[in-house]
Amino acid sequence: MIRIAEEEDAPALIHIKKEIILSQKTTKFFISSSGELPDNPNVEIEKIRKSQEKNNLYIVAEFNSNIVGFLIFNRYVPSRLQHTGSLGMGIVDEYTNQGIGTKLLERLIDWARKENNIEKICLGVTSLNKRAIHVYKCMGFKEEGKQINQIKYEDGTYSDDILMAYYI
Repeated sequence: MIRIAEEEDAPALIHIKKEIILSQKTTKFFISSSGELPDNPNVEIEKIRKSQEKNNLYIVAEFNSNIVGFLIFNRYVPSRLQHTGSLGMGIVDEYTNQGIGTKLLERLIDWARKENNIEKICLGVTSLNKRAIHVYKCMGFKEEGKQINQIKYEDGTYSDDILMAYYI
């Protein structure tokens, strides 16, 4: 089930973000490092509140009453960019390859179409996250650019930041 995030989801969202960032399999798919893990439920509650106040979108994927993924879309603030915004998404590893990412993106796109003033959905994805890049391309996102060696990991290796967009 895909639904709007609620304040009481904050602890589960923090848990998911920690799990993803600490996992050897997925840690290099995210810009945040283990030293920047979210820890404060009040901060996450504030993100959920602000999302609603600013008419952004914060949704969660729920399976058997457990939150297994999330997607957040934030509109850009400057007036010349308000027709667009960026998304961030994460899914617990054991629930990947089951269509959850596609469902989250479909919900975002449907929502954006109804908003009337959103024309473009932007995202950045690490070049190491081939699975996510494949899903984005299948959903109709187009690569618009690449920031070479934009992300530097603690082990000294690099990843490019692939910039992609979906036009409503």
